[in-house]
Amino acid sequence: APNMRLRLPLLCLSLQVILIILFALFVRYDAHTDSRQWFQLKDRNGTRDWQNEFYFRYPSFQDVHVMIFVGFGFLMTFLKKYGYSSVGFNFLLAALSLQWATLMQGWLHGMGHDGKIHIGIESMINADFCTGSVLISFGALLGKCSPGQLLVMTMFEAAFFPINEYILLSVLEIKDAGGSMTIHTFGAYFGLTIARVLHRPQLDKSRHREGSVYHSDLFAMIGAIYLWMFWPS
Repeated sequence: APNMRLRLPLLCLSLQVILIILFALFVRYDAHTDSRQWFQLKDRNGTRDWQNEFYFRYPSFQDVHVMIFVGFGFLMTFLKKYGYSSVGFNFLLAALSLQWATLMQGWLHGMGHDGKIHIGIESMINADFCTGSVLISFGALLGKCSPGQLLVMTMFEAAFFPINEYILLSVLEIKDAGGSMTIHTFGAYFGLTIARVLHRPQLDKSRHREGSVYHSDLFAMIGAIYLWMFWPS
């Protein structure tokens, strides 16, 4: 629709400007990520490069990042009518969620003594995990929501994710192997809940679009293979 072609870019631009301002106000690199601080640490303590957490864990971050953008991106092509939009929305939601999750997780349980969020490789990986939960919810809503509604869902889910994570891991002290509860179960039920809330009777008229065809199944299988290969990270 013409209105959506105008409103969606304006909404994305507005959200990005707000995120840039928030990052400028609240976010700083930690000592292992900021090159100036790292070289000062090396000169002062004689620390070696292999002791830098960023260098050590960056391959894991790369693998998780591939899962988010390539694995989930291709996995969401399973519907025959939403191949291009699923890949595009996957990139859009992932880019927004990574930034917003970094802020929310930092505000809730990552603030430094100076009142700033110190991001490093661990916080980047945790933001990827939150984004994985958002994209699982996206799979339940594909074809049922407008892009604007998906962006709003992303903002809320990325805000609730660290709260749910804190309750499960810190309060209840649950051993969550592989994020089965904090990531997968939370994302699945969040997406199903949103789908139920947004359900309208007239949506049944487009039920014929929910099927798959050979090439959509093929691309979805490629996404599943990427997720399977990189999941051990």
